[in-house]
Amino acid sequence: MSRSDETRKGGEALACKRTDLAVERTVLASERTLSAWIRTGLAAMAAGLGIARLLGSGTATWPARIVGIILILVAIGCFGIGAWRYLQAQGDLKAQAGGIQHIWMAVVLVTSLVASALLSFLILFQS
Repeated sequence: MSRSDETRKGGEALACKRTDLAVERTVLASERTLSAWIRTGLAAMAAGLGIARLLGSGTATWPARIVGIILILVAIGCFGIGAWRYLQAQGDLKAQAGGIQHIWMAVVLVTSLVASALLSFLILFQS
């Protein structure tokens, strides 16, 4: 085997390793983005419930409830957009790189968060 063949094989191995590392970085970036959407949604949901509970005890309860409902809808939107972007990115990676992480975990997490946001609607309308 000539020296150029050895160099080419070493270069191919290095290129494969770099590609694998790039895929891993992209997966982690996608997970961080989903985490940011979830954090934003949880903050909006907490603010919506807080505003409706704290300001809704006075004489003008409907404006506080409306603001609370809008913030909970924003939370549901954040959960949905985050999940959609995550699944889209994972689908693109799966098409390019083969097997990808556990997508079902994100689906279960976002589904439970949307369910909790919908339950918070019931909390707003009971009081």
